[in-house]
Amino acid sequence: MADSYRVETIPPYTELGEAPHWDIGRQSLYYVSLSNALIYRLDYQQGTVYSASIDGIGNATFIVPVKDKQDWFVIGDTIRLLVIHWDGLATKATIVRELASLGPEHADNRFNDGKVDPWGRLYVGTMLKDTAGNAFEKATGSLWRYCDRTGQLVEQDRPLYISNGLAWNRQTNKFYFVDSGANHIKEYDIDLDGNLTNAKLWYDFKDNGKDPGYFADGMTIDSEGNLYVACFNGFKVVKISPDKKILQEFKVPAKQVTSAAFGGPQLDELFVTTAAKNFSGPQEIPAGAICKVTGLSTKGLAMNEIILKN
Repeated sequence: MADSYRVETIPPYTELGEAPHWDIGRQSLYYVSLSNALIYRLDYQQGTVYSASIDGIGNATFIVPVKDKQDWFVIGDTIRLLVIHWDGLATKATIVRELASLGPEHADNRFNDGKVDPWGRLYVGTMLKDTAGNAFEKATGSLWRYCDRTGQLVEQDRPLYISNGLAWNRQTNKFYFVDSGANHIKEYDIDLDGNLTNAKLWYDFKDNGKDPGYFADGMTIDSEGNLYVACFNGFKVVKISPDKKILQEFKVPAKQVTSAAFGGPQLDELFVTTAAKNFSGPQEIPAGAICKVTGLSTKGLAMNEIILKN
């Protein structure tokens, strides 16, 4: 049955929950509270959530594990990409080193969502800082690929309003990317170096230019190539087929839905992040919780760790 899914909420209530990453080896969900720079780990077996702060950072925009480096992660901090160390238990994590930084010409921007592709490469988008104006009106953002060989950020696309969801379909060699400000998903081809080419509009959430009342945010992909897109201000995640049809809507009890990732021992549970931050009005509990959606008829793909050789 299409509507036979179940939703469970898991506190604590984050200010701006974002960037869920399921770690198969640790059987844990990592995520962040972006605006107050906290990182979290949900231990699946224990049912316990651990959190940590990091001295010296302003934001925590995403978190991804580093391959073959136990307890090492890469996070986004405003205009820096940082390698950090966290054992998943302590209330403090530490900075190991800076990986890369946006230049002074991007001082009004900040990093937002980031994710690793099937080949171990990190992609991260930017947007206008909250203090610099309205990101829905100023397209100052870019999409970047981090090149580990050179230690540089390589620009992939611009101008963008609010860089958000990222997903790869390895079978078709396509990349999908959400710009929340434009409220659409773009599709790209991927060359051998990981550069994105042949960008085109793939799905527009506006109906004949009309705002639907919510905007697309983070997203993930399942093993059949369906995209699961968080709808901020929409109380839902939508499932979009490869032929661009909305197959299902998963309702969650929080208005500000920010992202989604498959996890659980069988990769058949959808973990949805939400935000309690007052953007357009006070949010009621369980805003900010993780929403775990079960009873799905599909499985996700294993999420990838960043490969750092330098």
